[in-house]
Amino acid sequence: MRKYAAFLPAAIYYSLIFFLSSKDYDVPIDIHPVDKAVHFIEFAILAFLLSLGFFRASALSIRMKIIFSFLVTIGLGALDEFHQYFVPGREVELFDLLADALGAAAGVFVFLIFYQKRKRTASGPAKGIF
Repeated sequence: MRKYAAFLPAAIYYSLIFFLSSKDYDVPIDIHPVDKAVHFIEFAILAFLLSLGFFRASALSIRMKIIFSFLVTIGLGALDEFHQYFVPGREVELFDLLADALGAAAGVFVFLIFYQKRKRTASGPAKGIF
């Protein structure tokens, strides 16, 4: 049960993303670059939280934890885009998914920086993660 609790922050956060994407926001101005930045940031945070869950709960290798964190985040981004297809006033955009994927990569990368720094302070100089 404790292993599942490691994913609770990511599950709550994704639930918030899913809830907010269920709404039609009628914005009269074109905010295309801002929209992509929002996708990038929200999925970077999600990837960070998923990485935290995988690193706490999984016995997989570090490389596999990184890959799973990245791929699960992209999968959830694709699920969110698919879900928006059924929301009136919302549309599916490939560039949103691209922004989600770039955010996922950034979130995993930032997590790895914190992970390596924490590992280094706990046990001396760290070796490479691969």
